[in-house]
Amino acid sequence: MSTTEVILLASLPPMEPPPPPTTFTGRTVSWYEILEWQQDNRFILSGYRRETADYRAIMAGLTFLHNETCNVYTHFLGALLLPIIAVIVMCVLHLQPRFSGVSGADYAIFAIFFCCAEVCLLFSAAFHLLSAHSQRVERFWHRMDLLGIVVVTAGTFISGIYYVFFCAPALQKIHWLIVSHSKALHLPFTGPQSRWHKRADRNAPF
Repeated sequence: MSTTEVILLASLPPMEPPPPPTTFTGRTVSWYEILEWQQDNRFILSGYRRETADYRAIMAGLTFLHNETCNVYTHFLGALLLPIIAVIVMCVLHLQPRFSGVSGADYAIFAIFFCCAEVCLLFSAAFHLLSAHSQRVERFWHRMDLLGIVVVTAGTFISGIYYVFFCAPALQKIHWLIVSHSKALHLPFTGPQSRWHKRADRNAPF
């Protein structure tokens, strides 16, 4: 190879890697075919949904396999089952003689926990399902997803503190105050500036 050919080859721009030849289904696309704001993880090369402003098309995503299928169904089915579980627990507490000492405050604490968990599951299911609509909708539901994480974390602490400090009402109130202020400081409504910031925001409440 001559010196001229070597110089010409060196001056050529690097070639882009070709898109993977296969995807999960014919309705999904590769990482190289989606918009920049959808490119969440460069190591996952296929199974993405195209951006679509049609909510009916998005709901059709429940019928085929894509990158968010497991996230959508695990949260959505959990949201459907949790009220049933909550009713069963409440009925057992009410009907079983061995739980005759359960007070109204106990029922309230259980209800708070179940409601907070339900909010988290519903918001997360909506986020993972609707994230292909548009960047605006994805950001809104991402914030709701973060809010759901904060809500369920607060609900877990509220119930835990109630029983850990059951015999110390003053300590209960102090710890509830600390938890409520720490959750308020998270401010999940400040939208992330990048996809990497999204992961940091999702991990921060924990």
